[in-house]
Amino acid sequence: MSASSVRVRFAPSPTGFLHVGGARTALFNWLFARHNGGVFVLRIEDTDSARFKPEFVSGIYDALRWLRIDWDEGPDVGGPHRPYIQSERASLHRQAAERLREDGRVYECFCAKVAPETAEGNDDDAEAPPPAMCRCAGLSEAERERLRAESRGAALRFRVDPLRAVTVADMIRGDVTFPAGTIGDFVVVKSDGTPLYNFAATVDDYTMDITHVIRGEEHLANTPKQLLLYEALGWRPPAMAHLPIILNEQRRKLSKRDGATFVNDYQDLGYLPDALVNFLALLGWSPGDNRELMTLEEMVRDFKLDGVVKHPAIFDIAKLGWMNKEYLKALPLQAATARVGELLLARMPQANRTDSAHVERVTALLLDRVRTLAEIVDLGSYFFMDGPVEPTPEAIEKHAAAPESAERLRSLRAALAAAPGFSVEDVEAAIRGLAERDGVKAAAYIHPLRVALTGQAVSPGIFEVASIIGRDVSLLRIDALLAGLSGKTPMDKRVEQT
Repeated sequence: MSASSVRVRFAPSPTGFLHVGGARTALFNWLFARHNGGVFVLRIEDTDSARFKPEFVSGIYDALRWLRIDWDEGPDVGGPHRPYIQSERASLHRQAAERLREDGRVYECFCAKVAPETAEGNDDDAEAPPPAMCRCAGLSEAERERLRAESRGAALRFRVDPLRAVTVADMIRGDVTFPAGTIGDFVVVKSDGTPLYNFAATVDDYTMDITHVIRGEEHLANTPKQLLLYEALGWRPPAMAHLPIILNEQRRKLSKRDGATFVNDYQDLGYLPDALVNFLALLGWSPGDNRELMTLEEMVRDFKLDGVVKHPAIFDIAKLGWMNKEYLKALPLQAATARVGELLLARMPQANRTDSAHVERVTALLLDRVRTLAEIVDLGSYFFMDGPVEPTPEAIEKHAAAPESAERLRSLRAALAAAPGFSVEDVEAAIRGLAERDGVKAAAYIHPLRVALTGQAVSPGIFEVASIIGRDVSLLRIDALLAGLSGKTPMDKRVEQT
């Protein structure tokens, strides 16, 4: 396959941010282009004016770039097949529509106006009433003249031979035949002159010299209509390949109910782009040797459509978490710290301990314990405030409710206040010295201290936690827990100590 023979496109509709399913489609097109030395085109299909928002366009750009998916031609980089925004290609759509009209392949339809598209890129059943009820194909010229005089705008409906079966030669699924009678006459241009998806995509793909259309399985039902349009216009169609649908772990279509479904959601949750790309690449494709962790360069080298499966791909969030954790192991501490700092500002705006040195110590402590960088902020929130924490009832019940807990906390406070320094070693020496003096295990002091410093029953090693939190904040939090256990406020407790 020569470099000049491959031109693929990703054509999102900016009616929302980039869905992970769309990102998978973009990635497979990009991998196919890069593997074959071809061209990857980005085209924005913005004809759904009711749901279009400019911020969705920039959101799509940002998401693709975050995933390291670049494009050779597109709205922002130009190219020889410009324009790359569908609404700016209206003259090409009109020319093609006029050609179909002149050839008698379409007829004016005066039925009810076309309803808004109910699914991105799918205008199936978009015309009301359904094709079977439309009688416009049999109107006489006089009847059409009368309807035009009544100022009833006419859509253009494509004539389909009811005895004609259409077979799609799919590069993934093999031949898929749509029997005769299953494809009715369909609208290509609405009464206001706006082209519908099947028609506009056909014109745009042909005039952009697209050689392979690689898209989701949900578009398979559109393909026979597009093949009929290619035939009517005398154009050679591109090769077609339909990717398997992505399902959740309950084998239902992935939706917002499953949590994060957009690429920016995963970015905000602290996933790494390389991990998400690796995960998306394996949603329906395999290199053939059971590998799971791959670099982008390895994916480009090994990607072939014959490695794409027909059956649904399962979006296993646990596997994504495992994969992200593997990538975190290779992430330099400085890079992880910078990203945690960004997430801290977004997820915990009330934080007041955000200097880079402090964030780096927290990140270094927690990095091996989390699946995403956002978990460092969420699970380690007690590191980023200089005030008391609110212990959970479970933590108090488990580790601070015993009668001797308060006395041990007082002894701890005195020992930590008197420690020569507050390094990990200083904290450990103070706690183990108390335990040895009292003839008890160090855990007798460690557990109530954990409740005071973190508010939790479980945390990383308390010596490291205390050292990072620092002496002043540690003593303040011990005072707060003591006051809570005695029913007094922290201020009452400070007054007693003075």
